[in-house]
Amino acid sequence: MTKRDAQLDLRVEFRALVQEARLLSTDIGREVEDAVRTGLEQPLDATESERLLERVLLVLREGARARGDERAARDLAQPIEALIEHVNRVREDLTYNSSPRVTFELIEHNGIVPRPVRPSPVFHGISVPMREGYVRTVDVPLWEENERLQIHLGQFRKQNARGPTQDELLEILLSKADLPGTADFPDVPARTVEDQFEIAQLARSIAVNGLRKPPILDTDGTLLDGNRRVTACHYIMLSDEFTAEQKRAVEHIVVQQLTEHATEDQSQAVVVSLNFEPDCKQDWPEYVKARKVYEEWQAVLAAQPRQPGQREQAKLKRELSQKFALGPDASTVTRYLKMMEWVLQFEDHHTTKRDQDEFVVQHRANRYFQYFDELSKGVREGGVSSTLQRDDVLREWVLDLLFDGKFRTWKQIRDLKRIANNEEARDLLRKARDEDDAAQAEEFIDQAIAIVRTRDAESRMVGLNTRIETFVQWLEDLPVRAFREVKPASLRGLLRALRLVEKYIEGTLQAE
Repeated sequence: MTKRDAQLDLRVEFRALVQEARLLSTDIGREVEDAVRTGLEQPLDATESERLLERVLLVLREGARARGDERAARDLAQPIEALIEHVNRVREDLTYNSSPRVTFELIEHNGIVPRPVRPSPVFHGISVPMREGYVRTVDVPLWEENERLQIHLGQFRKQNARGPTQDELLEILLSKADLPGTADFPDVPARTVEDQFEIAQLARSIAVNGLRKPPILDTDGTLLDGNRRVTACHYIMLSDEFTAEQKRAVEHIVVQQLTEHATEDQSQAVVVSLNFEPDCKQDWPEYVKARKVYEEWQAVLAAQPRQPGQREQAKLKRELSQKFALGPDASTVTRYLKMMEWVLQFEDHHTTKRDQDEFVVQHRANRYFQYFDELSKGVREGGVSSTLQRDDVLREWVLDLLFDGKFRTWKQIRDLKRIANNEEARDLLRKARDEDDAAQAEEFIDQAIAIVRTRDAESRMVGLNTRIETFVQWLEDLPVRAFREVKPASLRGLLRALRLVEKYIEGTLQAE
């Protein structure tokens, strides 16, 4: 007997019970029907059916006795007890005490056999019994019904008049499919889009920390949750970025799977809970992450027998980046270290020279942390960092303005290098530093920036024709094949600049 046949059989028995109760008494029949409505409308397994019938029997006996109708209680007891025996036989036929039979089987790996998840997880207020075990990553089908992919899949079906294969679905998730509209600019091939679903970052985290949150499968292997995690495991196995050990670690992964008794409501609850409801997780602030990386970097340097050279430092930074799952190229580590050098100057200035509480200063550093990214840029002659490091007075004014939150936006930091050599602008910046009224201080800063931008615009006009003629000549002499060697980011910047001036040039020429 199949599970579906058993459920249909039990429904027939429930309806017969209601009919017999009505023959005894209209009131009792209605009471029985209300009690077993769940069994009539929804599929119940044998255990649920038995519990429902036992409750019905108890309710009827109490109700009949309350009415003084002992005969009705006795007459109904016999068919209900017979139905309970029938339920027990159904349980034996279906062997509910053995391991559930499912379409997609979990396997034993590393000595761990599939086992129940205890206690049963709760999703969207519904308890969902599950089992946990290993699967081969390549055996898990990616879920193309995932709402995250609907636009991409719609494009694919329009282009190919069919749905994607599993390999093609993997290409979509890895941002390798050529789908129009996914690039930043219309004329840039879609293939140049980098990691639209942020798979690489997730893969690096899994390679370092393991798969901390098991994907969830339906009984047939459908991925209800974890499409990106499974894709990230594929990325690890396919990429040269990872070691052989890291690749082996994701060949088999732990998953959780709904049991064969799961209802559609339970399956839907998993999807809703994990994709619509927030998990309320708050990531560490970048300030905290950067400080941790900086402290670890200092410990790495202290452990070296001698001061490492540039090549050795680059290697150590890559290792540190891998340790903190920040990627293989160490760019984030380098950025954090530069930012923390400015953070330490900021904290030292305000605790020693301005006599501020150290924890208040750290709170401000955390709040305005992104400003330190701009301060750390331009270490070459004429850059922001270089200019401020040489000008002690201007640097201290900037640190004071930052502490008081007088900059409207971190973009204003970029103009500080122009203020250094303009006395009128410097005077306005000093006034902003001394001004207690925040709105007036912001106005002074705006004026200072406006002055230096106007002066720069005037200076750029000098020799304008010569500069443009030189650039045009250089561009025309450049071989077409040379563009293949240009970085995509530089090509996009050039394209953006040319489009920006195109309409102004056309307007000027038409007027002429």
